[in-house]
Amino acid sequence: SGLIKPNYGSIIINGNDITSYPVHLRARKFKISIIPQFGGLFSSLSAEENMRAVGEIIVQDKSTREMKIENLISKFELDSVKDVKAKHLSGGQKKKCVIALALLGDPKILLLDEPYSALDLLTIKMLQEIIVNLQTENPKISIIICDHAARDILAVADSSIILSNGKIIAQGTPLQLMNDVVARHQYF
Repeated sequence: SGLIKPNYGSIIINGNDITSYPVHLRARKFKISIIPQFGGLFSSLSAEENMRAVGEIIVQDKSTREMKIENLISKFELDSVKDVKAKHLSGGQKKKCVIALALLGDPKILLLDEPYSALDLLTIKMLQEIIVNLQTENPKISIIICDHAARDILAVADSSIILSNGKIIAQGTPLQLMNDVVARHQYF
């Protein structure tokens, strides 16, 4: 996302080294959006006000912005809480609102940092359904999830990588990983 500069290595997207690009250029030029583990909302603003604040930065055309905000509020079933301050939303409502914010700019790469953290089982299932639907609705979007909850990730992933001490120890489809001896020994 560009929030932290790496100590080594490069970030290459479509042949472009974007390692030194600032966050706003990565977001605009390469359509990268992030859903942080915690936060992502202005707590004293309502769900709709959060959408408008971010929308003004990401979507230049006012009528397009308004249409996107209305569509995302409806899509994520936030109509009944759109005027509620973010600090009063439930965990699931906050997560839906943050996802809606991340989708305002039509990202090509969507980064999710531990999206299941501190959520109840029903909200995790709802979030898994949202992730699968996003992939179905927009096959050109790449969704990258970083999480420790293997079972929850493997339920929505086409392909996964298991890292240990910064090194890839296994990669493949969920089935391949479940059958991988090294992955089973070191991770599962």
